Amino acid sequence: MFEANSMKDSEGQVELVNRLIAAGKNPRDKAFASLLARTGVRVSEAIGLKIDDVDFQSGTLTIVHLKEKSKLKCPHCGGNLGKRHLFCPSCGNKVGKALREKVKHRRQRTIPVDHGTLGLISKYLQWRDRFPYRGPLVFPFSRQRGWQIIEKIGRRLGIKGLHPHNFRRLLATSWVNKGLDTKKLQLLLGHTNISTTWRYVDSDFEQLRDECEKLWETKSNETTDAKG
Repeated sequence: MFEANSMKDSEGQVELVNRLIAAGKNPRDKAFASLLARTGVRVSEAIGLKIDDVDFQSGTLTIVHLKEKSKLKCPHCGGNLGKRHLFCPSCGNKVGKALREKVKHRRQRTIPVDHGTLGLISKYLQWRDRFPYRGPLVFPFSRQRGWQIIEKIGRRLGIKGLHPHNFRRLLATSWVNKGLDTKKLQLLLGHTNISTTWRYVDSDFEQLRDECEKLWETKSNETTDAKG
């Protein structure tokens, strides 16, 4: 099973990404793998990407993220409820069976994209002119098909269980291992909460111990110097 966290060497991570992209059997698969690996977008965002969302001149992508959430409503007054509410905080009535309302949230962000990925996307769009599809989507296939493409790429390299989210995790761990700003990583990945971003940060206990020891060594040295 592929584990992005097991790779501490940033150069090794870059080499792996290049190998994964090269393992694509056609321009479409190479462009799709490069988009996932080098930008960290979700597979749902990748298959929802439109040609107009790709700015080849400025080197940016406009990513639209749609997420469906359920809200609980009071059957008496329609007020909002929490999962554990037995009584409605708005009208005070006892809640028998709460009403479930589905709400779609749409978020949009603009992220940079490297020239290599832009080149692969451009080459792929030219390659697909031989096919009848003329729609607006860059990758006109389903989420399941996207998973299949990445899984096959993994099998060609002898990697079992490779899936699109591994690419997102690989980018995040590479970012952190190079000491780059986690807040900027949050913006790149499109997380509304920084705590979600920290789930991608390696939580190796020995690494945490080393960092703590460095902290107290510094304080100890400062105390010694002050006494001297």
